[in-house]
Amino acid sequence: MRESYYIKDEDGLFRMFDVSHDGLEDAIEAANDAGVDVLRDRDGATETVWSFDDAGNDEPWDGFNSDAEADADALGNAGLGTDEYYGGCNDSYCDY
Repeated sequence: MRESYYIKDEDGLFRMFDVSHDGLEDAIEAANDAGVDVLRDRDGATETVWSFDDAGNDEPWDGFNSDAEADADALGNAGLGTDEYYGGCNDSYCDY
């Protein structure tokens, strides 16, 4: 039997997904919509790959930083970072 990620909805129906990055993303999205966990059978045991309860009800991370984090990165890369960012310490004094 080929390995796969799967979800089991509240009606007891299974939905299978490929074991790949895209397959896992699709499984997580479907599981989040159904309010269930993503599972995978491995070596005769069922393991939870993604837990609906542990994930909370937040939207999944889209790969982008928040506006504040992105602004801080941009300013730091432009030479306007904090002393901590640039290591503003000498032998006897540290700015932070």
